[in-house]
Amino acid sequence: MEWPVESESAHDCVRLAARALLASRMGHHDAAEAWFKSAIDSAPDAESKAALVYRSALATLRRGRTDAIPMLERYARIPTALSAALNATLATAYVLADRPEEARRIAHRARDVLTTEEPVAQRPRTLYQIAYVGLRTGDFTEAKTFAHEAVEAARRVKDNDLLARGYSLLYEIAHHIDCDPAAALRYVELVDACASQTGDVYVRAWALMAAFFIEIEAGNDKAARVREQALSVIDIVQSAELTSETLVPGQALRSAWQRDFSRAHRLVAESAESQGTPDRRACRFAKAALYAAAAGEIGPARDAIESAEWTIAHSRFKSKAHVEALAYCALAAALATGVESAEKPMRRLRALRSEVPRSMEALIDAVEAIYESWSGAANHSALLDAFAALRAEYLGGISMLLEVLPIAS
Repeated sequence: MEWPVESESAHDCVRLAARALLASRMGHHDAAEAWFKSAIDSAPDAESKAALVYRSALATLRRGRTDAIPMLERYARIPTALSAALNATLATAYVLADRPEEARRIAHRARDVLTTEEPVAQRPRTLYQIAYVGLRTGDFTEAKTFAHEAVEAARRVKDNDLLARGYSLLYEIAHHIDCDPAAALRYVELVDACASQTGDVYVRAWALMAAFFIEIEAGNDKAARVREQALSVIDIVQSAELTSETLVPGQALRSAWQRDFSRAHRLVAESAESQGTPDRRACRFAKAALYAAAAGEIGPARDAIESAEWTIAHSRFKSKAHVEALAYCALAAALATGVESAEKPMRRLRALRSEVPRSMEALIDAVEAIYESWSGAANHSALLDAFAALRAEYLGGISMLLEVLPIAS
């Protein structure tokens, strides 16, 4: 950051900004906020204030806090070279504050004021933030477009941190929205490559866990164990949030292959509420319900089904997790309370068939075949074909789960 230095006010601003940045990097957040406020107050012009507000807001958002919103709202309206960056940062803050409509509106404003004159250093992050807001608010086409642009901008300025962030968004779109495990794995491996270059062990751990889960869902246990081995030598304390997203459900699925449904249930039962979106919370509840029902633990299964169905009703997006939640709820209901009780979730599942990607269509077909078999149909060939279709879609691990479920009555 550069400011004019011809005035005493400008000298004070530079000194205070330096103290704020140093305090922020050292983790002295309260002190950093105080120094940033003083620097903003003493900044000699709108451009200098915008640069300081931007830095201050980023530091606050990194800690998951949204109290920078009023300051961003004030300065994002002022035309400066950082107008797009400030609006994109404000939109990100709205997402964290669970204000999706405002987030989408401000992200569109950021997109509209973004020009080729956007400062080169800020452009990759601005593009990434617009993509992030699109993903979190359901504008998936915009999310994919701007994630690709963020990747290209980060590559041009050799910013491996933002390059990894861009690839992580493309992974989320491929895995959770497009339901394309093979593409998701390619993006995760690119995130891992970026993290290896920057030495960011936390991002490497995230990438290895995501790759582990993709391999488990594909049924590639040998490849999954290679990821686990690589993860075991990374010297970090793994947070519960990090492990619950991918590592825990992968371990639960592996236990289910071995018919240890009680252990699978224990692994996932406590992590549903911590998932970041309603569709993923619903999916985690539904997995807990299916594992409990398969283990004969009828009370916990019914409780989890109820939680999953309530959460599905509040899920806005027809994502991979949304489809899986309905599928697992149907199977869990049949196992816990009888095949006839699965008819309602089966109707909802069938209604999605024409709207979902091919891999989720294969899952719906497999659950339909199981439901018909449990209802008395002699459809062995249809079951085999459905399981083969799942394996062809890189979902062999899910096929393995369905093949070892007990028979509902």
